[in-house]
Amino acid sequence: MKEGYCEKCKKYNYLQTHHILPKSSFGETNEKAELCSNCHTEYHQKLGYKNLKNKNMLFHLTFWYNWLYGGTIFAIIIAISIIGTKILL
Repeated sequence: MKEGYCEKCKKYNYLQTHHILPKSSFGETNEKAELCSNCHTEYHQKLGYKNLKNKNMLFHLTFWYNWLYGGTIFAIIIAISIIGTKILL
């Protein structure tokens, strides 16, 4: 296991790779984050199984950044800027 600082709680711990865009819907992407097991579990509990199956990229990016930073408007702006970048590539 990898050690480092969790992107959510900023604590030094063993880290798990979280796929921001679920692999089951989007395959392997570069949209990943390193989280401690507590934060990783918390995120999936908040997201829920039903939402995990959602195939809308904007939904997942917005949900992620809202959870990570706690601001809906900020999360939407980041998510749209990421999607815009992907469209241009």
